[in-house]
Amino acid sequence: MSVFRFDKVVGRARGVRTLPLLLREKLISNKLMSKRQKLRRIRNELRRTADRQTILDYKKRKKSIQQEIFRLENDLRSAEEARSNGDPNGGQALQAASDPVTGAIPDFLIIGARKCGTTFLYDLISRHPYVQPAVKKELHYFDIFFNEEGIDWYRRCFPVPRWKDGCRTITGEATPYLDASRVPERIAKVLPQARLIALLRDPVQRAYSDYQQVRRKGREPLPFEEAIEAEKRQPKGLRGYLSRGIYVDHLLCWSRFFAKDQLLVLKSEDFFGHTQETLERVLDFLDLPKWDADVSETRNNKGEYETRMAPATRQRLEEYFEPHNGRLYEYLGVNFEW
Repeated sequence: MSVFRFDKVVGRARGVRTLPLLLREKLISNKLMSKRQKLRRIRNELRRTADRQTILDYKKRKKSIQQEIFRLENDLRSAEEARSNGDPNGGQALQAASDPVTGAIPDFLIIGARKCGTTFLYDLISRHPYVQPAVKKELHYFDIFFNEEGIDWYRRCFPVPRWKDGCRTITGEATPYLDASRVPERIAKVLPQARLIALLRDPVQRAYSDYQQVRRKGREPLPFEEAIEAEKRQPKGLRGYLSRGIYVDHLLCWSRFFAKDQLLVLKSEDFFGHTQETLERVLDFLDLPKWDADVSETRNNKGEYETRMAPATRQRLEEYFEPHNGRLYEYLGVNFEW
């Protein structure tokens, strides 16, 4: 490279580092707007497809963009703080913050079960003063991206820990890994000290809620009763309306890799009906200070559907799950009365 061209490149780099903070904020805001628009387009495309491979490809693109948004939001926050504090080195600090940063490993994972209130719980925990949320609630690293993305990719989904009033912040994610058989061993190797939280809901109601969600997305053509019967004839792992609700088998799988005191099992109905009391159990489990959440600020999906489950179907499913629930109560030493 000629001396002239080298000086020109160096000059550009210095110019970027010394941009006034207000201008840097504007540039970052514009990038954020562009990334968020791209994210919305991908979400719309996801809703219009039912092809499994296409869905996986879109999810990878979506998570990559979410990581970029996460980094840009951190950059913007750093610029705003530097400007408000009158930091003369704010430009240099921001440049350092713009470089790829390997974040924390999560302190906790909400592992499911699916359609049992994990979003509601994660939203509540994430608003605690000493909790920093991940780039997205569901990262699906250990079930979808584990063989394609390295651990640094996963760590970049979490913020670097901070200290507030002498306490270290924690972070975590919430992906319904509970019934994924290969996931417990993977997590145990990467996050052996992680604390795990499982929400369990009446498996009959969980199955119907799961079906309704898949149906709304256009990925289930059969009526509920036919879908249930079809699952019984299919290889294990397809559909999952029934298999995901056999909680005891999944918990036994996790128990092979994690100590019992690392897993907190909660009844979803207790969480929905006595939210603050259940949240206090979670905070104690995570060694977080007591905190009164404003539940009204958090969206709670109550699972209301256009049609109700037929009474005869409910009775058949209750009979199906009865022996499995009995094994669950014996394993946990608690009767959930489903």
